[in-house]
Amino acid sequence: MRRVTKKQIVVMTVVITAVFLLPAIIWAVGTTRTSGSAGPGIDLRAYKSGGLVEIGVPIAVDNFSWTYGTSANAANVIYADTVTIADDANDTLDLYASGTLYDVFNSALTMESLKFLYLKNNSSDATLRAFGNESSDIAICAEPNDVVYVKPGGVFLWVYPGAGGLDITTNKNLFLDHDGTGTSSMAIDVIAMGND
Repeated sequence: MRRVTKKQIVVMTVVITAVFLLPAIIWAVGTTRTSGSAGPGIDLRAYKSGGLVEIGVPIAVDNFSWTYGTSANAANVIYADTVTIADDANDTLDLYASGTLYDVFNSALTMESLKFLYLKNNSSDATLRAFGNESSDIAICAEPNDVVYVKPGGVFLWVYPGAGGLDITTNKNLFLDHDGTGTSSMAIDVIAMGND
C-alpha cells in the first residue's frame, strides 16, 4: 500500500478547494448580463369562411429583444416580485431608491430610468387600480391623478425601449390599489426593467 505524503495532501486540498470555490468566487465577482425577450408576443390568425374558401390573415407583434446595458433595448436593473394587497388597501413601490426593494440579484434597487413595466392582476374578482395617487407617481399617464384599471386576470404592459427610458428619479412611485370589490386580497405580479 502506498502512503500519501503531507505535500500530496496539501496539493489535493488546494485542488479540491479551487474546484469547489472557483464557481462561487466567479459568481461573487463575476459579470452581470441580461438576455431574453419581453413584450406582448402576439401571434393571431383571423379567418373568414365563406363558400368554398377560408381566408386566413396573420396578425403578429414581435417581442422586444433585451440585452444588458444602457443603450436601446437594454436594461441593467430588473425588479420582479409578487405584491399582495389586502381587500380595499394599497401599496406604493418606490422604484428609484427606496432602500426597501431589491432587484433580482438581491441588491438594493436604484432605478433611474424605466423601460419596461408589466403588471398582472391575479385576482379572480377584484380590479387593480394602478397610478393616480399623487404627483410623484411614475409619469406613464398624462396626469398625476390618471388611473389605469386592470380587471381580474388582466395585464398592463408598458414598453419604452429607447436608450434614455423614462426618467423616474423624481416621479418614482408605482401606486397599486385594490378597488375593494371581491372577497379577498389581491396578488399582483410586477416586473420593471430599466437603468441605474
